[in-house]
Amino acid sequence: MSPARKLDTLMPVTWAPEAKQRNPPSFGRNLPAWWDARNGGPGSGAGETLTAREREVVVMISQGLSNKRIARDLEISPETVKSHVKRIFLKLSVGTRTEAVVRSALLGFL
Repeated sequence: MSPARKLDTLMPVTWAPEAKQRNPPSFGRNLPAWWDARNGGPGSGAGETLTAREREVVVMISQGLSNKRIARDLEISPETVKSHVKRIFLKLSVGTRTEAVVRSALLGFL
């Protein structure tokens, strides 16, 4: 079900007695686009901003690897891994590793 269709089911509907056309309140017309832009959905561009290395790191995070283990496997320093993780959090607008994995899965990285 599309976000707009879900919105139709949640919003009160105004019916004109002579017409069979629904008129949602004006505040709801831009809600799906606003939600997508804010939450990494279609059109947000969030997925396109992750670099190839950041995508690798997200995949390794999803496997439960620690920063130290990721650094060892990618042959980079643990501080570099921390930098990648921090940028991933910022780009995906998340605060935890779990949220990063979920958001990445929703965006098709996993």
